[in-house]
Formats: sequence, C-alpha cells, structure tokens
Amino acid sequence: MARRHLRADKQPVLLPLPGKKNRLKFRGMTTTPYILPFSQSGTADLPVVGGKGANLGEMARTGLPVPPGFCLTTAAFAAFLTGADAAWLYGRLDQIQAGDLAAARQVGQEIRAHLQQTAVPDTVAAAVRAAWQAQGVTHAYAVRSSATAEDLPDASFAGQQDTYLNVRGETDLLTAVKKCWISLFTDRAILYRMQNGFNHRDVSLAVVVQQMVFPDVSGILFTADPVTNHRGIASIDASYGLGEALVSGLVSADLYKIDKRSWQVVETQIADKQLAIRPSPDGGTFQEALAEPQRQASVLTDQQAVALAQLGASIEAHYGRPQDIEWAMADEQLYLLQTRPITSLFPVPEPLPADDDLHVYFSFGHGQMMTDPLPALSASIWRLILPFGRPAGLAYNPYMLMAAGRLYVDLAPLLHNHLGHRMFPKAMTLADPLTAAALQRVISRTEFKQRAAPAVKIYQLAQILLPVLWQTLLLLWRQQPETGVTAASGFIEAYDAQAQQQLAAAPDHLRLQTAQHLISRVFPDYAMRLPPYIAAGIMARVLLERVAGHHADPADITAVQRGLSGNVTTDMDLRVGDLADAARRSPELVYCLLTHDPQTALDTAVTLPGGAEFLAAWQSFIHEYGMRGPSEIDISRPRWRDDPASLIQVVIGNLQTDEIGGHRRHHQQLVAEAEAAAARLIQGAQRGIGGRIRMAVVRRLVRAARGYLPIREHPKFMLIRLLGHTRQIILEIADQWVADGRIRHRDDIWHLELHEVVDALANPLEDVRPCIDQRQADMARYRQMRPPRLITSDGEIPPTQYANVNIPPGALPGSPVSAGVIEGLAHVILDPTKEALQKGEILVAPFTDPGWTPLFINAAGLVLEVGGLMTHGSVVAREYGIPAVVGVVDATSHIRTGQRIRVQGDLGYVEVLNEI
Repeated sequence: MARRHLRADKQPVLLPLPGKKNRLKFRGMTTTPYILPFSQSGTADLPVVGGKGANLGEMARTGLPVPPGFCLTTAAFAAFLTGADAAWLYGRLDQIQAGDLAAARQVGQEIRAHLQQTAVPDTVAAAVRAAWQAQGVTHAYAVRSSATAEDLPDASFAGQQDTYLNVRGETDLLTAVKKCWISLFTDRAILYRMQNGFNHRDVSLAVVVQQMVFPDVSGILFTADPVTNHRGIASIDASYGLGEALVSGLVSADLYKIDKRSWQVVETQIADKQLAIRPSPDGGTFQEALAEPQRQASVLTDQQAVALAQLGASIEAHYGRPQDIEWAMADEQLYLLQTRPITSLFPVPEPLPADDDLHVYFSFGHGQMMTDPLPALSASIWRLILPFGRPAGLAYNPYMLMAAGRLYVDLAPLLHNHLGHRMFPKAMTLADPLTAAALQRVISRTEFKQRAAPAVKIYQLAQILLPVLWQTLLLLWRQQPETGVTAASGFIEAYDAQAQQQLAAAPDHLRLQTAQHLISRVFPDYAMRLPPYIAAGIMARVLLERVAGHHADPADITAVQRGLSGNVTTDMDLRVGDLADAARRSPELVYCLLTHDPQTALDTAVTLPGGAEFLAAWQSFIHEYGMRGPSEIDISRPRWRDDPASLIQVVIGNLQTDEIGGHRRHHQQLVAEAEAAAARLIQGAQRGIGGRIRMAVVRRLVRAARGYLPIREHPKFMLIRLLGHTRQIILEIADQWVADGRIRHRDDIWHLELHEVVDALANPLEDVRPCIDQRQADMARYRQMRPPRLITSDGEIPPTQYANVNIPPGALPGSPVSAGVIEGLAHVILDPTKEALQKGEILVAPFTDPGWTPLFINAAGLVLEVGGLMTHGSVVAREYGIPAVVGVVDATSHIRTGQRIRVQGDLGYVEVLNEI
C-alpha cells in the first residue's frame, strides 16, 4: 500500500485469451494534402487530422492494437467549404448572440441545407477513392468526425459531431464523409463552441475512416475514476456489441473498478443488458434483444478487466494524464478505437508530494468563503503571507499548493502529529462540518496512517501554540475584556500607519519590493498578536455553554453573542445604514440614486439638496472602508473606492424603508437583549451547589465573550488594509506598463506572480505577454470548474454528506448556525455588485465575506453553500439575530429567486415550499 503516485508497475498486456494475429492489416497508401494514414500521424498533427485522428495515429505509431485507417485532413474540409461560400457561412454564424437558441437553430438549419447542396470537390473525392482502394474495398468502415478542437486536454467536444458505422462502398463512404463535415454545424455543435469560447473559424474538421471492428463486447475504460476523481482506480464499462450503443446511453453496461496499486478488481456491478447493437450485413446497424442468461452474465472476467486496466495505464503514462478510452474485443482480440483526456477531473494540487504517502488537501477558498479561482498574483500573495513551514525570506509556503487556480493546504504533516490528529478535525467542525466529516473518514484509513513522511513535531506546534495559549488564558481570566477591542484596534492602526510610512519612504522603483517584504512579515511579526483575543472569545463562549449547563436557556447563550460592540464588520454595516439615512433626508437624492448609474449619481449628488452632507459621509466611509469589497481576499477584485456599484446597491436596498435610524435602533435592541440574557445567565448560575462560584465564573465568561468575540474580524481587516496599499502600487505599475506597451490592459498584471512583477520591473525588456496570455486562458477554464472542499494526492474527492438525515423529504440539509425559523421569499445572489437584497428577503448565496455583509441589513434569513459555526456568514447572522443554515450543497442551483422557502435555523435544513 506504499505506492501513491500512479504508475503501472507491470508490463501492460493484451487480454489473456488464445492468441490470434491481428486480421486488420494496414496496406500502403499514397499521402496527399487530403489524406494522411494513421501510421504517419500523431499528436503533433492535430491541426491537420483533428483530435480523434491525432490520437489514433499516436496510438498506432506506438504499436498499440488500433484498427488501421486514414484521415481526410482539414485541407479537404477547407476545399469543401470553399465551394460552399465560406464567407457567407461564417458571417451567418457571427450573427448569433450567446444563448440565443432559436437563432442557433435557424442559422444551423440554413447552413446545413446549403451544404447538402454542395458537392464534394472532385480532387477530394479522388483522394478518398484512392485511399479506400488501398485500404481494401471489401471492408466495412467506421467514418468519424475529428474536429481540431476535439479531445483536447480541457475540452472534449465529445458527441458534438457525427459518426457513421458499417459504411460499405464508395458512394456511401463519400456520403458519410460529407455528413461528417456538415455535422460541424449542428445546433448542438454551434452552441457548444459558443458556450466554451471557441471562435467558429478556429475550429476545423477532419474525418477518420477506420476499418470496422465487429466486436463481441466493447466498452469504455477510464484510467481514473470519473465519479470519485481517484487516479488510483480504473473504471471499465462493458457491454455486448458495438460500443456506440453504450456511449449514447441506449444500453446498460457492466461496471468493473480496478485498484491500480494492487491490480485487483475491487468492485463489480453486473447490469441487466437487455439489448446489443450489431452491424447489419448490408451496412448500418440494428438492435438485438439478448436472451436471459446473457443479460445477467458478466461481460468480462476479472483477468480480462485487470489486463485492460493495465493497458490503459500504459496509455495514460504515454500521454501523461488520465484517459477516456474506447475499446472493443472481436474474436478474442482487443482493439483500441479511441483515447482522449478525461476533461471532467479536478486537477490534483501541485507540486505533487515527493513521498509515496497519502496526502489530503483542504480548500483555502472554502475556509475564506470565496471559492472562485485566484489569479496568479493574488495566489502568490497568500502563499507568501502565511508563514507555516515557510523559511525566512520570500519563499512560498510549501504546504499551500495550487489546483485549478485555487489554493489548497496540505494537512498531512499536521494530521500525522498526534495532537493535530486529535484536535484539528474538532476545530474544523466549527468552521465547516461537511469538511470535518469527510476529513475524519480520510484520516481513519489504514493507508493514511501508514506513512513514511515525517509529521510536524510537537515542539514545532508548541512554538506556535504555547505563546498563543498563554496569552489567551491571560486575556480570559486576568485582563479586562472591555479593553480588548480598543487594544486590538489601536494595534491595527499603529501597524497600518507604520506600513504606509515605509511605503511612502521607499523610492518609486522599490515600493513594490517594500510591499512584498511587508506581506512576507505581516503574519509572523504582527498578525499573530491578534489570535489570542479571538481564541479567548471562542473559549469563553464554549466554556459558557459548559459552565452554565442545565442552569441556562440555550437561547440566552445565543443572545449574549448579539449586539457586540467593536466588530469591524458590524461597525461597517452600521455606517452603511448611516449613508442610507443621509440620502433618505433628500427625496431628490434618493431619486437620483435610484435612476442613475452609481458613478453618475455620485457626480450629480453635489448639486442636489442634501448632497453635500451625503458626499461628506460617503468620503468618510470610503476613507475608512474603501479598501474593502466583495471577494476581497482576491487582490485583483475592485474595491469600493475603485467601483462603488455594489456599495450603492446596498444603500439603495436600505432605502426601501422610510425609517431613519432604524438600523441603529435595531442594534441597540440587540444590545439590550444581550444584556438581559447575560443577567439571566448570571442569575441562573447561582442555583444549586457551588452556585456562588459558578455565578462568578459565568459573569467573567459573559464579559470575556462580549469583549473578545468582536475582534474576530480584526486580523483580516488588518491584512485587507495592507493588500489595499499594495493594490494601489500594483495598479500604478500596470498603468505605466500599458502606456509603455508591455501589457494590453491594466488587469493583465494580475496574471503574474508578485515576484514576477518585481523581476519584470528590474528587467524592462522582458516580454511578459506570453505568460499572461497562457494564464488568462487557464483562468477561463478554471472558472468552469467547481472546487471540492477536500481532495487527496490520489485525486480522490471524499464525499461530503451530513450524518443527520432526519429531515423532511425534499428538504436541503445543512448546518444550523443561527437559531430560529423564517419563511419568506428567496433571493439568490451570486454577485453582490449586480443585485440588491430587498427588505425581508432570504439571502441565498454560494458564500459571503465582509464585502457581502451590508446585504445582511435587509436579510430575513440566510442560506449559504459553504460555511460552519464560526465562519463569516454564520457569525454575522447570529449577530443580526436572523435564522441561518450554511453548508447547503448546491443551494444556489436548487433554490431560485422568488421561491418561497423555510429556513430551519434550529434544525439545520431548508424547505422549498413552492415551484416557480
């Protein structure tokens, strides 16, 4: 069980059946601009023979059992289009707007009808005829489309163009070729290209003509498990007859899963195979009903399945990534009909570990409530900020790895430590119960416990944790909790002033390097002084529940955490309410905000009654919080001082009520309720044996909870302010580079890592555009990927599910984080810069961070896809006293805006009450 990184440690073999020589012989043929035989093509020829043709040629050239054949090149397709007025054709395609299904159907139908009337050029027909004759006129052939944007590493285009089987004779062959060409313009193919960002002119088509195999059995081999993402498990679907029936979903297939480490079949599912697709003697195919014994029989033996998986492993090794392979077996001989990359797999974080242990990685984005991909500069900053395991200087954190533009933290060194193994999953339960449950299942496996890599040593943890623990205990029991917010806020202000002073004093050409140094030192030198305050608040809350015990009403323990003073996020929300009040006093200003775009409204405000007062409040807010904004952990995202649209949307949302000062009164009401709850807790604690001592302890814990819990957001606020200063410097550099012609747009700079920008400043002749172009293309792909909470070094995505399934049928399970039940209209918001929440609506979102918090002022309830008890949305929901359920998987897909839903904040589930 020691091997983790996947490789075939046995020589691949063909199926262990009585050997028969391959009957499908290749005959020599003349290569022309229109014809290229498999034996003379490979992956480098993709622009000429398309993805399918290139892969078939590559396999044939490496000696794999591929039925022989040839490709009509893209030059043949170009010749066909030349006779069909290609300029008109592509002009019509350019007129289709993204998402316009009706237009795609109409234009596609026009183009296909036009091409049907276009003849195959004589020179092309002659080349096909010669190749067919050289191959053998008595054979049947499979004629398959092979697009140049097909079977790519990141876009399969599977099934977008047509395939024709059992084609016999010259006339039918040329007809099938023409139909393949025309299939590039089916409705589905047109829409697929548009949805995946492919220009129609950039996609050409070749045609594969391959000698037909009449298989007894056929199927698909995935060299990695497409369901679990596990690279160490091969998955085989197998059924009788032609494989096209299986690919198209017409028949059920047997399933075999093979462990590539032990080469053992670990799972078999025998399907009820009711029919098979067979070739007709005169061409075409027909369906054959299977007899009962054959329907329930296993298509492959274990030995055959293992041998097939071993062959797949060798193909995977050749291509360097997991493959989706179509195969067939005829007369006890195996044939490979196609291979393509598996494009649906989420990539394994890189770099891969040097050892053979099982590692488990946690999504940093889920922990920060922002799961979008990060551009290179943003990711590099976070790998520089967090110091754990990072040597002194500007080296990256070795435990923070990248996968599809997301940061993942390698937890294995921590979890192999006895203390970390016990404590970290428990701590994770507070942050994200779904992740905690999946993590516990992974670390309980024997293969995880059998490790060779050294764990984090106790003394290494002690160096970090003991000072924090000591300060936490002093704050909890000795210091005055009421001074905590003042001390933490003063520390942040002092650090920010010092950072600004250093940046201002640096020469222009060294300002970014100065910021780079500040970023590398902010955590170990400064930010680590704040966690004891946060730990003291959390510890006080936990101890309060235990000490008060059955003497307390749980609702009072929740209430005492509301109406906290000094939380930077809550204070920001109250200031947003003040902005709405400043606008509300002027009907003219309110009308201006409601009817103009944000920037025009701000520019116009000074001319309106009450506008000066509003702008003064606005400038004060931007001075204090302008470096904040939605998804603010990504330094590339616009801040409120850059783009005020989302902030104005929130102000407009607050204008839905005419009540001036309502947000302040609501906060004071929460304070009063918390003080009353605290009094009840203290009074109740004195009952029973040891009551006087218990009462004193509860009083102290209430003070500590209310004094220290507000500091939870301070470290992030400190980091965001530093990132705000750094962002300004980077944008100044970007503007200069645009003026100098080094980059096209100022946002291009975000696709360089921080050290790369520093190096490029020192090397003005360095061309950074190729790197930027590649990373921009990568980001476009990454945005289409959904990141898992956890992933292992085997690529497996552990399933996440809640243990408590005692919920009504159809309800969406989650984690209860703020008590209460609310019923109302859902408002699904994916981007807070584009939508405002109306008073009384229930906010449904993928995640929230402080940039989202102003929306909470109007929210009656909260539903999030990610989060746990102590994550941002949960804490704010409790602070505002609104019911909340978080960790609701795919909530933004299951719930639609305008649906009536019930949020069960006490029990942890959401009910959809009506369909729309």
